[in-house]
Amino acid sequence: MILHITNDYSGSTVYKNLVRELDNNGVEQIVYNPFREVSRMGKNKINFKSSRSQIIYSHILSKYADRVLYQKKIKKIVQDIEAKIDLKSVRFIHAHTWYSDGGAAYELHKKYNIPYIVAVRNTDLNLFLKYFLHERGYGKKILQNADKIITISAVYKKRMLEDPRLSHIMNDVQQKIMMIPNGVDSYWIESKVSQRKIVENEKKIQLLYIGKFDKGKNVFNLINAVKNHNHKVQNMVKLTLIGGGGNDEKRILDSIKNDHSFEFVGRVNSLPVLKSYYERSDFFTMPSRAETFGLVYIEALLQGLPVMYTQNEGIDGFYDDSIGEKVEDTSVSAIERGLERLIQKRDHYSFDIGKFSENHDWKKIAEAYQQLYKQKQ
Repeated sequence: MILHITNDYSGSTVYKNLVRELDNNGVEQIVYNPFREVSRMGKNKINFKSSRSQIIYSHILSKYADRVLYQKKIKKIVQDIEAKIDLKSVRFIHAHTWYSDGGAAYELHKKYNIPYIVAVRNTDLNLFLKYFLHERGYGKKILQNADKIITISAVYKKRMLEDPRLSHIMNDVQQKIMMIPNGVDSYWIESKVSQRKIVENEKKIQLLYIGKFDKGKNVFNLINAVKNHNHKVQNMVKLTLIGGGGNDEKRILDSIKNDHSFEFVGRVNSLPVLKSYYERSDFFTMPSRAETFGLVYIEALLQGLPVMYTQNEGIDGFYDDSIGEKVEDTSVSAIERGLERLIQKRDHYSFDIGKFSENHDWKKIAEAYQQLYKQKQ
């Protein structure tokens, strides 16, 4: 039995896709999902083929205290797991984040000697390691006791290897670090285009953004970069925004009101409708401040669109620079320069769409994880 500890299971389909593929391969799994918001209960359910597999939704986390009192949160999660799961049946733990999930995996490992792997994501490097100074020593123990350390992106592996805060444990953990990317929904692989989209000269450039309207996604600065560019070059760019919600939504919607350079669509749940927006766009733009991977970049590339992304975040380093433009920072001026490069170099991007479908197929990714589980079973 594999135990997944994942605080964000009900918040993202990434975990569901992996768990479903593992289930297709006959892996017995318990998915343990502690969460804060009661609205998460029951989200991303799976009809398992394996009768012993299950998802345990646990509304045990408080909205405020558990964000700050890290050790208390870990203790609460461990006690809840012990109360709800027969740990004698668990052979391996997959902790889907380093700090929030990995802390619980480490405590269970100490008590029950169950091996575990831990994944490193955006909040681990950009929040916990950076600001939770008092928990850095504990974070290092999580890594040192893990069987493997998975980074979802190439650039996060590079950042860990070069981080001076981790340098004195790197001899212990360097060989454990491996990169396994996220996959995309099979719809995008099945409906991929055969070649890159060619952007005609002298036409209005259509940009696309898909995602939440959180401050971390940096949509507000993207909007201002488009405004600045259009001020200089007579409204040559139009940005379509799909998604919404998040802590920056009001500011974003206020900033584009009555401006014809922007189209706000809202949430789109239909994948064919989403595909139609990719088809009418020239570039996908998401210069996030922090991004574990960013599946929408891969969706866009599978639809033949070059992408704008951020240096040292997301897909940076996984593919070479011919997939689009990376901005050196997330300021309005850097994004504006990135837009100018996208438009100037519109004919010069080249990428292998078949390679994207090969690298981001959940079936293959599930097999890679299965190999890691089997090593200790």
